[in-house]
Amino acid sequence: MTTRFTHLKLVGPALILTAIVIAGLAAIPSFGVARLDAESRQRQETLVKRNIAVWTSDLEFALTAWTIWDESIAKLDNTFDFEWADRNIGQSLIGTSRTRFAAILNADDTLIYSRTADEMKDRAFFVRGPEVIVSDARTLIERVRSEEAKPRPEGIPNPIAFSKVEVVNNDAVLLTASLFQSDFKTSMPRGSRAPILVSAVPIAGSLPEFLGNRFVLDDASVGPLKTVGADRARVEIATRPDGETEVLSWRSPTPAKDLLRQSLPLAVVVTVVLIFGGLFSLRLSRKAISSILESEKQMRHAATHDFLTGLANRSLLAPEFARLGSARPMTVVCIDLDGFKSVNDRHGHAAGDELLQQVAARLQGGCKEDDVVFRLGGDEFAVLMPHISLADAEWHCRRLSSILSQPYLLSAGKVVIGASFGIADVTIGGGETCEEALRRADQALYQAKGTGRGNVVSSTANDLALAVG
Repeated sequence: MTTRFTHLKLVGPALILTAIVIAGLAAIPSFGVARLDAESRQRQETLVKRNIAVWTSDLEFALTAWTIWDESIAKLDNTFDFEWADRNIGQSLIGTSRTRFAAILNADDTLIYSRTADEMKDRAFFVRGPEVIVSDARTLIERVRSEEAKPRPEGIPNPIAFSKVEVVNNDAVLLTASLFQSDFKTSMPRGSRAPILVSAVPIAGSLPEFLGNRFVLDDASVGPLKTVGADRARVEIATRPDGETEVLSWRSPTPAKDLLRQSLPLAVVVTVVLIFGGLFSLRLSRKAISSILESEKQMRHAATHDFLTGLANRSLLAPEFARLGSARPMTVVCIDLDGFKSVNDRHGHAAGDELLQQVAARLQGGCKEDDVVFRLGGDEFAVLMPHISLADAEWHCRRLSSILSQPYLLSAGKVVIGASFGIADVTIGGGETCEEALRRADQALYQAKGTGRGNVVSSTANDLALAVG
């Protein structure tokens, strides 16, 4: 919808009211106002629904720091070590992330470990005990097992996780089932099935605030569908055990109705001064349109960018790859931070977030103007480098590795990390898709991680070669 077209539909009813007898034509503008407000509400509901899915995906990906790990297979599947599980899974998850409950199921889906944060033990959802919580996650566990049985590509595995929102007596949590997997294959499951992590993140208090601030939602709240008024926008987020639908609702914007409400008193007073009334309505409508367009711009940006670092997220990777398709030769770079998990474990989740923000700033500052930097999730980043040869890309990555390895001054103190790089070149006329190029870069990164910290490995269509230097 163009600005001019929106302007016309908003100002039209006010001009008609001012020009003609108000009582006789009241129904004409009201139809247009209702339709415009309904369209605005529908667009906002669609964007919020899409971004709840992005938010859930981000939380699932964050769990890979604990679930995609050779040692977890060795200590949980090969030989179960309770003390290791409590220290490195239970205490670590609850102490350094938003997770407040963690349970581990063995290959037979039998509960072998659980831990609940002390401050959560009396809340309605958690007081029922780990067995009941795991039972709530049964459909998620079945989906994980189904996905586990499918063939998987070589290299560092993709996370296998599924989530849903559960509500018990107004206590809402995001329940997730994640498969433990080996990253470098130094330890493998004894059988065809690996252990599963079941985790719970409380959201009843944080989700309305999180989405309300991020997507400019007015008076956001979570509650049963039957308690939500017809004038409020809503998105379904869960189903209670009794079958009742739980929704996130907020006060829907009504820019056209607000404009009409402001214009009506003016129309009554200045009927005889039509020109003055029309100009005043025009001014009000411009402000309303600017507010609508700015709100939509903010929501579109939030849907395609990482809220922590401000970098483009995974959803923009394929469109940017297509946009730069004519800028061959081009390279796709995958980056994984070395030592990030130890910083997160030692200094906490807030320090980890602060570190990621500084890493993103250094990446943007160290890349060329036409490079595009992405945060894929967790401590993984990617860069699209157009108009560059493979040799030059390797040199730039080594320079970025040096930049990222310099000390970071955080609120918790000074820390030092490194970064490993996997590079895939995209040649002219090669016909390679974004997914294929990203997979090659990820395989190169897998090889770089396997040979030590701070390495740069490049991948061509024919082979993988370790960059010298």
